[in-house]
Amino acid sequence: MIIDIDKITSDIEELKKYFGEEQKVSPQKTIDQEVNEEMDNPQYCQQELDAKFLIKCFKYLKKLGYIKTQYEFSEQFLGKNKYYFGMILSEQRHPSLDAIHHLITGISQINDGLNKLKHLDNLYEEGQNLITKRLLKYF
Repeated sequence: MIIDIDKITSDIEELKKYFGEEQKVSPQKTIDQEVNEEMDNPQYCQQELDAKFLIKCFKYLKKLGYIKTQYEFSEQFLGKNKYYFGMILSEQRHPSLDAIHHLITGISQINDGLNKLKHLDNLYEEGQNLITKRLLKYF
């Protein structure tokens, strides 16, 4: 059996023309890259830093599979009623210090059970810094 490489190559070129040029597959994005791209969305530009922190945590926890909805996030990670996170976003309010503390405590507990994920460590540090900045305003 003789294989005609030129014929195969021309057939492939014809198929590319017929179906359109092949799309290049981009490498898998990390969770950090996905969340940072989502945070660049214009709808988040008006949010305060602490609200952006909540959004970022929500997106990380959702991508990691710990929550599915804003309701779960509000109740399980913020320690508030199920509408709290939505209210923070829609009314562009500052989240309470209690909610931020509850969130970073939950993140810390998750991270202790895992092999210390870098992005969860970063979220914990960012949350502690937010609490510190907010408390320093009172002094």
